Amino acid sequence: MGREKKERAYVKRRDFIRIAIKDDCSFIRKLSSEAFSMFGDYGEIIPRWFLNPDVITVIYVNKGHPMSFAMLSVPNGEILAIAVISQYQRSGIGSALLNHIELLANQLRLSRLLLHTAKENYVAQLFFQKAGFKVIGTQENYYPKGQIALIMSKGI
Repeated sequence: MGREKKERAYVKRRDFIRIAIKDDCSFIRKLSSEAFSMFGDYGEIIPRWFLNPDVITVIYVNKGHPMSFAMLSVPNGEILAIAVISQYQRSGIGSALLNHIELLANQLRLSRLLLHTAKENYVAQLFFQKAGFKVIGTQENYYPKGQIALIMSKGI
């Protein structure tokens, strides 16, 4: 077996996190429309974030297939989005992505991470609280459909 075939076989057997590339935009758009539809139309918002040079987007890959993504705004340390394909939720993928984002933030010398999550999204609140995030405020009409967001922060 040639070196390239061995490398492809290796990649297909393992999980890893990588920086998103342009070809990932359709996956990110599709997953975000599924994950965030209850909050409004993110069809234009997510691609705009993806193309923003101040935003780092990472992809969790399993056996050669993307399973999840997360977006970090570098100037303010805000996690703009994190989503996992529904059938793979609660399998550790979200935690792995969040840990990776924290590692990136440390490398970028950010002092904290910030995020917004819907006030009624109790699953996400618990997920972020278990990761060390604390609620520091609220923001009215944050989402496209007008829901209230909790502002959460974590020092790093």
